[in-house]
Amino acid sequence: MDTIRILHHHAPGYGWSFDFPDIPGLTGGAETYDPAHAEDAARFALSSAAEEQGNPAPADLSFEHYVPAGVAVAA
Repeated sequence: MDTIRILHHHAPGYGWSFDFPDIPGLTGGAETYDPAHAEDAARFALSSAAEEQGNPAPADLSFEHYVPAGVAVAA
């Protein structure tokens, strides 16, 4: 199983962004904290890269979400 780290960042007035230390160059964002959106972005990027190389898409992924200390997220 591969674990993908997702770093979430909040900018008041602008919303949320995220990046992936394990997938260089992949970033994204949303108006609200949305871990599922970030996971979908990672799956899409990894599946696309695998397809380009003629490999099967990774099937067994897990995700770790990191939010800055002191930043509240909606449950």
